[in-house]
Amino acid sequence: MNEKLIIPISIVIAGIVIAGAIVFTGSKNVPAAAPTAQQPSAQQPSGDVNKISKVDATDHVFGSRDADIFVIEYSDIECVFCKKYHDETLSRLKADYQGNNRVAFVFRHFPLDAPFMRELHPGATEKAIASECISSIAGNDKFFSYIDGLFADTSSNGMTGEALEVKLVELATSIGVDAGAFKSCYAKNDGTPVAADFQNGSEGGVQGTPTVFLQDARTNKTFLAVADYSTLKQAIEIYLQGN
Repeated sequence: MNEKLIIPISIVIAGIVIAGAIVFTGSKNVPAAAPTAQQPSAQQPSGDVNKISKVDATDHVFGSRDADIFVIEYSDIECVFCKKYHDETLSRLKADYQGNNRVAFVFRHFPLDAPFMRELHPGATEKAIASECISSIAGNDKFFSYIDGLFADTSSNGMTGEALEVKLVELATSIGVDAGAFKSCYAKNDGTPVAADFQNGSEGGVQGTPTVFLQDARTNKTFLAVADYSTLKQAIEIYLQGN
């Protein structure tokens, strides 16, 4: 089989078999009652997947930036399905490919609250901005530690304002980030990198979270994937074996 066809064919087949593994929490077609992460989605991304930007120096990358394939996640930090993906799928994949410089994982923001979408998760944008402060102060590794901490302790979900800031500062200091530096950055409320992720995701058809793509670093070809461990693992292995 032509190696250029390996990823798209595998993902299309997987998408047909496990259509519900990507849950579009922002879609008006999804019932309000808590659906499971495996419930079939009534709507697929409608944008141009080719507009998903190439992984570059501005991205948060777990693993080698010189990897052959990137697993790109658009995520809302307060999204329960994103937590499920983070805890049950992404953590296993990271463990599987730890030390394998051919596979890397990319985190991009897609907060499902104002000013980006209808108000679903009141503190999502603030948490995204806070994580960008961690990145600017302490670097990429601390960024991922902070994201891990936010998903591990969801007690701040739904908080806003001063109460939320207290929790965000506590988490920052718990991973070794200076409280003063964090507060100074957070007070600036600079959502520029968050907005850039959201805009690019929207152009590429992201409508909810988590939405996952695979990107071939050599060709920059990007394919809609399925936020399911077995399916993603299979797609990655097919790519690695064929290339």
